[in-house]
Amino acid sequence: MADTRDPLAAFDDTVIETVARERNIEVTELRDLVRRQQEVVRSLPGVDDIVYEWRKAFATDPLVERRPEGYYLSVPNHVWPEFATSLSASTAELNALRAVHDRQFRAVLGDDGGDNDAIVLTRP
Repeated sequence: MADTRDPLAAFDDTVIETVARERNIEVTELRDLVRRQQEVVRSLPGVDDIVYEWRKAFATDPLVERRPEGYYLSVPNHVWPEFATSLSASTAELNALRAVHDRQFRAVLGDDGGDNDAIVLTRP
């Protein structure tokens, strides 16, 4: 299946804009970082496949909710450094990216995902 949906479809512009302002990052830079992270997931191994793999690999099912626009997951914090490496993201950029995902997760579900980290993945 081709990934035809905009990689940012599961993200509200206001969430990205708010985090960018709070983190003193240009909105376009943060939006591009979120887009690149979503594209990394699409390329290896694919959104549906990574959700499936995480659901089998982690002790607790990370899928909190599946909606037409995206998957809302609560994952162990060791998942994020892998994204930093693949994106060549600095610590500040990774923290901003994590904040976008956390804020979007809470905006949609009203929950912080417990002790784990939120990840929102746009469905293809």
